[in-house]
Amino acid sequence: MEFSKLAGVFEKLEATSKRLELTDDLAELFKATPENEIKIVAYLCAGVLLPEHHGVDLGLGDKFAERAIALVSGKSVKEVETDYRKTGDLGDTAERFATGRKQTSLSRATELSVKKVYDNFYKIATLTGTGSQDLKIKLLAELLSASDGVQAKAIIRFVTGGLRLGIGEPTILDALSVARQGDKGLRPALERAFNMTSDIGLVAELFFSKGIAAIEKIEPQPFSPIRPALAERLDSAEAIVKKLGKCAVEQKYDGLRLQCHKAGNRVEIFSRRQEPMTHMFPDLIEKIRKTRCRNAIFEGEALAVDEAGNFLPFQQTIQRKRKHGIAEKGEDLPLVLVAFELLYLDGKDLTNEPFHKRRELLERIAAGSGVEVSRTLVTDKEIDVQKFFEESVTAGLEGIVAKDLNAPYTAGARKFAWIKYKRSYAGHLADSVDAVIVGYYIGKGKRTKFGLGGVLCAVFDESERRFKTIAKVGSGFDEKELASFFAVLEELKTKKKPDNVDSVLEPDFWVKPKVVITIVADEITRSPTHTAGATETRSGFALRFPRITVLREDKKPQDATTVKEIEDLFELQGK
Repeated sequence: MEFSKLAGVFEKLEATSKRLELTDDLAELFKATPENEIKIVAYLCAGVLLPEHHGVDLGLGDKFAERAIALVSGKSVKEVETDYRKTGDLGDTAERFATGRKQTSLSRATELSVKKVYDNFYKIATLTGTGSQDLKIKLLAELLSASDGVQAKAIIRFVTGGLRLGIGEPTILDALSVARQGDKGLRPALERAFNMTSDIGLVAELFFSKGIAAIEKIEPQPFSPIRPALAERLDSAEAIVKKLGKCAVEQKYDGLRLQCHKAGNRVEIFSRRQEPMTHMFPDLIEKIRKTRCRNAIFEGEALAVDEAGNFLPFQQTIQRKRKHGIAEKGEDLPLVLVAFELLYLDGKDLTNEPFHKRRELLERIAAGSGVEVSRTLVTDKEIDVQKFFEESVTAGLEGIVAKDLNAPYTAGARKFAWIKYKRSYAGHLADSVDAVIVGYYIGKGKRTKFGLGGVLCAVFDESERRFKTIAKVGSGFDEKELASFFAVLEELKTKKKPDNVDSVLEPDFWVKPKVVITIVADEITRSPTHTAGATETRSGFALRFPRITVLREDKKPQDATTVKEIEDLFELQGK
């Protein structure tokens, strides 16, 4: 397929925010895509080269892209930077310079293909060693020199993480169904396949080559992460028992959620966002290896413990997520792995089995391995649920998770199969909020020397695939954190508001929505200042007295608290 076709569709997708139009345009693209290229087209539409668990990250900085644009256009890097300051978008700058080239490059004698673009992207992402930076610039420049303005814009926006397509995997799955059947009727089967594999390209390829029958046969396989199930919220033991009746009540741990995969002697560990993390936790590998099974996929929480075996706060556990100094930090902060779900065992998919059966098998394989199993109570009495909750909070845990004994594992979904009841309910706001930083304010007074005074934060609107502001936060930092945050945000600073951000407020600087933080607040209020949950007739939601508690490096921006969850929290707060 010619890359001009894909770039043209990207241009069209960026111009609309209507879900139906986005789906139809994508469906037409998939219809026109050769079967042997549908996989890479699906990846590129999702803004990735490969799924997260492959560990391949393109993520080039603006400075890198500026050098490639300068090399192709004959301009200086300074001239490129000057134009970038005017446009506020490096993709627009690339388009202007590509359109303005006086001579057509020799490499434009043949049309740039999607496969060529993807192959160069992959080489750029995987090159290492001496001279790799210069070679990466040449590979990017090669694509730009063969591009017209629209293609150059798409290329630069992709490599710098600035695509504005307004779509996610759900829209791609809808479009795949429409492309083959004319409607969204095949979406449930496609979504289940994606939840089992976390691989949108694999699902698209299998669907187009072998049809829906092959999609329906997809089962979990070791080393392909399953998308995690998520919990709903309720505000009391009474509400939980009313909703579930007899249920399993587990202690809720504030650690790193991990998915552990074992096949024979091989063990791999993935984060909740499906990053490969095996190398970070050598102290857990042997425990997982000793589980009483040949093959398994199970979930657990890794928690740092002190010398007495007491669980430490998440802020200390997260220090184990690192690239360097792993052995030393492992000695300082040893980990306990507490398993709570079993999804696959010795060739059998357990995701459709009832929870009570999954739990029984989990206890059996964990026995004697060193992997602990979450403490659980089975009851239908609210007094027992409340007592277990209070015991858990007293022990320093977050609270409890109640589970429907007969429910399957709801991969990739938030349902009442799991219900969390957290200690923060004793305060004003029913839960903490995971928000994405979309801008920051310059420090003043005592904070002048740190550069950072506060941050503008947003939650995720799933229906619109956009980030909508909910709080301006200036507390919860210590001096060390202020300096650290400022360094991170400086790298993500952008010339103008990101297109996938809705905001009435104007921070001193906008940043790409990449950093997730956890915020606690006294309550949720209505406010015309923020856009989360706002409509033409209703003000948005805001957090009253928000404080940052921790940087959530284990979460992607799309894992942030959603607008729908904020609405639910607002209702819980009213009760």
